Amino acid sequence: MAQSPLLDVLIIGAGFSGVCAGIKLKQAGIERFRIYDKADGIGGTWWHNAYPGAACDIPSHLYCYSFEPNPHWSRLYSPQDEIQAYIEGCVDKYGLRPHLNLGREIRALRFDEATATWEAEFTDGERVRARFVINGSGGLHKPATPYFKGAEHFAGLAMHTAEWDRDFDPADKNIAIIGSAASAIQVLPAIAGKAKSISLYQRTPNYILPRKDFAYSDRWKTLFRRIPLLNRLHRLMIFYYLETRVYPIITRDDYRAKRMEEAKRYIKVMTRGRKVREAMVPDYEMGCKRMLISDNFFDALNSDNVELVPQPIKEITRSGIVSADGKERSFDAIVYATGFDMEGHLFSIDITGENGVTLKQAWKDGANAYHGVMVPGFPNYFMATGPNTGVGTSSVVYMIEQGMGWIMKCIRKAGTDKVVSVTPEATTAYNDKLQSAFPDTVWTSGCESWYQRADGRIDILYPHDARTYRRQMKRINPRHVRFTPVSKASQTLQAAK
Repeated sequence: MAQSPLLDVLIIGAGFSGVCAGIKLKQAGIERFRIYDKADGIGGTWWHNAYPGAACDIPSHLYCYSFEPNPHWSRLYSPQDEIQAYIEGCVDKYGLRPHLNLGREIRALRFDEATATWEAEFTDGERVRARFVINGSGGLHKPATPYFKGAEHFAGLAMHTAEWDRDFDPADKNIAIIGSAASAIQVLPAIAGKAKSISLYQRTPNYILPRKDFAYSDRWKTLFRRIPLLNRLHRLMIFYYLETRVYPIITRDDYRAKRMEEAKRYIKVMTRGRKVREAMVPDYEMGCKRMLISDNFFDALNSDNVELVPQPIKEITRSGIVSADGKERSFDAIVYATGFDMEGHLFSIDITGENGVTLKQAWKDGANAYHGVMVPGFPNYFMATGPNTGVGTSSVVYMIEQGMGWIMKCIRKAGTDKVVSVTPEATTAYNDKLQSAFPDTVWTSGCESWYQRADGRIDILYPHDARTYRRQMKRINPRHVRFTPVSKASQTLQAAK
């Protein structure tokens, strides 16, 4: 297969991160770039997660680019199809279609020390070279499907919410939903009115708060369109509400205690039946696991055709599921609402940097990066949502924009003849400081969550508020980030071998 021309930038992912990168590159006058995505459509997470009821839990006017406000959001929390359409609209508006390559999966990335370029190898064997790589693949696309004894023998339909069969009709079906967290509390109300019966298998109860969703009237949408300042003020109001009213749940014990009691009262009031009520009230600190919001979950849970099963699953049979109490229930379909493989997605591509060291080897003791975007030993390689950039109380799109602004500063400063790298010392110091902040958060209060690794380390979340991240990404520290002429960098790398 013929070698493709050298790109300035290769972008992985056509979701919020990849599209943001493409827009910023075009605005900087850089046109020789490509956006690759293994999916057949645009949207990343919002292309894959198209299950009934899918919606964002961050208000729409903040869950979009600051430079591309959308006055037409239908609701405070808009559904999946609107978010996916928004991203696709940005692709068209900013002329990214010619740069898109969909249905293309990258198998490996290798840094060529002689030329100071990256080579991407695709699953079909094609190879593409680029000076810079921006990895914009997110963590909410690689499903985590736990194995249960006998699962392979189930005769009905089994699917993860992120791999929803769009031809599936829940009407008159007996359905099991395994999991009771973010996707489960959205899909249950969406199909409960159609299904014959639904059994919701819950391992751990969650704090579920009222969503307080509403539809924007045509008048408001017109005002947002005609008065851009009003739109920006509305976005700012949402941002500071999350920063000052929601984020403190993570760090302030007194404030959290008050909100926790309110949440428990809400759950008790909304559930029907003593056994269900007892099973639904969490016994851990609020915020230790992801906080959930819904206006219709409890109504669905209280429906006559919906059953909560708080017992563990013993095995899956050809016809259904046996719970730990020995009771077997028969199903036509099993829905795995079991979240995502947050660690596995980091290694879904075999990435090799300087001196033949792979990213997996570099992260053998845990994933870490400088400001969440760069890793020592991997020059000219950036991550849009790398380690410790995840947020539970703000918009990830906001975080992406801050990181992308910093990445673009690096690419512009490197120009056409420099290699960008970060020092190991700066990365270690940054991560030591970051990790020292976690004991002051609820995430280390003792509950088991996907936020934490088995050894207790947290390498997914950012421990501070979004404003702190914005401040740290405003400038490039010349003591931490190096810009080396290409020829000199190649000679140095060769000498170090």
